[in-house]
Amino acid sequence: MTSFFGLQRMARYGWILLLPILLSAGAAGCRGKKDDGGNVLAQVGSRELTKKDFQELCGAHPDSLHRFERWRSIENWIERTLMELEGEKRDLEKRPDVALKLHEMRAELFSSLLLSELPADPPADSAVERYYENHRGEFLRPVDAYQIELFWAEHQNIMARFRDQIQRGDTSMVAAGDVTAEGKWLAESRELDHDLERELSSMKPGEATFPRPYEDGFRIVRLLETYPAGTVLDLSVVREEIVARLLFEQSRARQDSLITSLRERYPVRIFVRDSL
Repeated sequence: MTSFFGLQRMARYGWILLLPILLSAGAAGCRGKKDDGGNVLAQVGSRELTKKDFQELCGAHPDSLHRFERWRSIENWIERTLMELEGEKRDLEKRPDVALKLHEMRAELFSSLLLSELPADPPADSAVERYYENHRGEFLRPVDAYQIELFWAEHQNIMARFRDQIQRGDTSMVAAGDVTAEGKWLAESRELDHDLERELSSMKPGEATFPRPYEDGFRIVRLLETYPAGTVLDLSVVREEIVARLLFEQSRARQDSLITSLRERYPVRIFVRDSL
């Protein structure tokens, strides 16, 4: 189980982080297009965002998303395009520091794509169990921790009704698209604001907090389990975190292998005398 606030933001906004890597190239497909029959979702200057562009950028057709998610994605495109237009107007790409950063980001993107072509099997259960046994001490909680599940909706009355249902184990409003499930997280008490931590500490597993305002909507937090300070977390709780660690180690090994093969393919010569 990974960090609460770090992965929470990654899960919610992670796809946005890749878009600036492409910069104007990512928006090139949105430039100078004419309305092809009501398929244009937004326009900034001469650039248009069509449904096809939206699907390519976001990985989903706009009609398949909840209204809020669709609106937020369009707003993200508008803000990014405004920045690109102003940056191009000022010739920011010609600045040495910007050119260097673009070069680095381009190489990172290519690296991700090349690595994705290499075979990678998920860690076997035996590898996960072995890692857990060898690193049990790392999963001891120094402070109180809570395994929680987050849910979000636009309207408070929907969240209030969902809270009553979720405490009975009914998640039908998630399946219907009225409520967004944001995932399960392991949150230490020091990561939570005081009011939320106090509320969780008085709850039993299965209970949910009252709706709280969050990002143009409302959120509730359902408590799944409480782990007092000094508790060693069960493998079932930390399995995802262990898998993530093993995948990271696997990725590093694959990257080393890729660099080795590329060095064999492209001759490398270093002309600095004091090079290692």
